[in-house]
Amino acid sequence: MGHYTTALVPWAYNSNRSLAPFWFFLMATQTLVFLMVSFALVGVETIEPSGFFDASFRHMTVDMTYSHDIAPVIVWALVFSLAAGLIFKSLQLALIVAALNVAHELMDLLVSFKHYWFGAPENKDFPVFGWGLYNSAPAVGLLIEIAICVGFIVWYVRTRRRQGYDVSRKTQVGLYAVLVGFTVFLLPMVTQSLLSLVGG
Repeated sequence: MGHYTTALVPWAYNSNRSLAPFWFFLMATQTLVFLMVSFALVGVETIEPSGFFDASFRHMTVDMTYSHDIAPVIVWALVFSLAAGLIFKSLQLALIVAALNVAHELMDLLVSFKHYWFGAPENKDFPVFGWGLYNSAPAVGLLIEIAICVGFIVWYVRTRRRQGYDVSRKTQVGLYAVLVGFTVFLLPMVTQSLLSLVGG
């Protein structure tokens, strides 16, 4: 959910709502995830266990070499931003798409799994990027993500008010319910799968 909240930044400054619809910004925050899922489906990358209901953060292993490692992300950010710029004929939108992809990677380095430059190296002295909190301290990672979600929502509401646009109570409740609520929902899965939690 932390990735989705970054979409509030370009949306806040798109006052006349003419640059792109909100769903476009939401999708732009998750292009790397779409790549990862696609690569996993064809066997290029792996997510274990493969079933969402069988997974717990501490025991999940991922290989995201082609979708999330540093070098590929640089390439993907350029590719997606170029595509957005050409399709919508907007340099501003191209820069936003690039920024959202970079923000995705930075947030992963903060709270998600460990990343590499390009694939897990045999040389153990090769740098590893990110704290890898989803495996080492998943509760801490999720709590940081909750704080990020709350921070972005508060910033969005205040920014819109300064611009002279009020964010309705209903919209605010919806943002908190979806972005914060879903992350809170994941907290019990730090060490146990959802299936085991419900007695499956």
